[in-house]
Amino acid sequence: MPTPLGDPTFTPTPPTGADLSSQPQDQDVPRKPKHKPFPSITGGCVCNTIRYRLLTSPLFCFACHCPDCQRMTGSAFGLFLNIEANYITVISPKIPVRRQVTKRPGLISRHVVCPACETELWSNNTLGPAIIDLRVGTLDFPSLMEPDLHSFTESKLEWVGLPEGARTTPRQFDHKKVWPRSSLKRLDIAMDKWAKSMAEEARRLKADGEDAAGDGEKTPTATAVEFGDAEDDEAFEKRFKETERKLQERLEKLSEKLWDEQSREQGGLEVLTKKLDIRDSETGGEKVKDGTLSESVD
Repeated sequence: MPTPLGDPTFTPTPPTGADLSSQPQDQDVPRKPKHKPFPSITGGCVCNTIRYRLLTSPLFCFACHCPDCQRMTGSAFGLFLNIEANYITVISPKIPVRRQVTKRPGLISRHVVCPACETELWSNNTLGPAIIDLRVGTLDFPSLMEPDLHSFTESKLEWVGLPEGARTTPRQFDHKKVWPRSSLKRLDIAMDKWAKSMAEEARRLKADGEDAAGDGEKTPTATAVEFGDAEDDEAFEKRFKETERKLQERLEKLSEKLWDEQSREQGGLEVLTKKLDIRDSETGGEKVKDGTLSESVD
């Protein structure tokens, strides 16, 4: 029996399963959105000899207003995006070449350029060789990558205006504090993959009877001072820094050796980066182990 609309004692009851099944199926019911693949984002050099594609979203995008970036770019600031090295693939017949340039004492730039026009495309990141700094201006649609943060704003040119609400830092930023959690997780995965690849390659070289550093030197270690050998703090600090320097030199030589050897034997940068790929090769690259290809930057 219907209840009068004005009856204050009326209490609505939730619909039963039978009631729901009897309802029309063409009603607007919220549905879980379907998975969308990461859109094709491409870029290249000035002369179009080198073309590349990003395989996933960047980890972070930032503008740098430091004096070094102003001079090296010849512009008001540098604009970069961070992405895993194995998530950028070369799609042109020719591959870029690697350059190492000492910009000034203590500032060494290791970057990838077009062999024809020498446009600088990307470079090594300070976090390690597993992450690269890609020049946003080399993208076909650079406006897609609005900076997540503006760094070194203390040296920003006075006439450069920033959007209202833009995140800024007067000097360098700590990626652990400003990167999204999802990007930090991807960073850990990439660094772990790279470390394992380096260790495997070093073991292979050793098994082949080659010295991993290429110079035949014994690996420097921070050996303990023999009993009775007095060593003051200054001497210890000097010895420690020398050991650290030698280890860094060996790491750089090993990285260069692996790059050159793998590029020569297996056909260039694209094949080399695929060896470090964390995508699931058995599923055609549509899925990612421990992550997702279409994961967007928060």
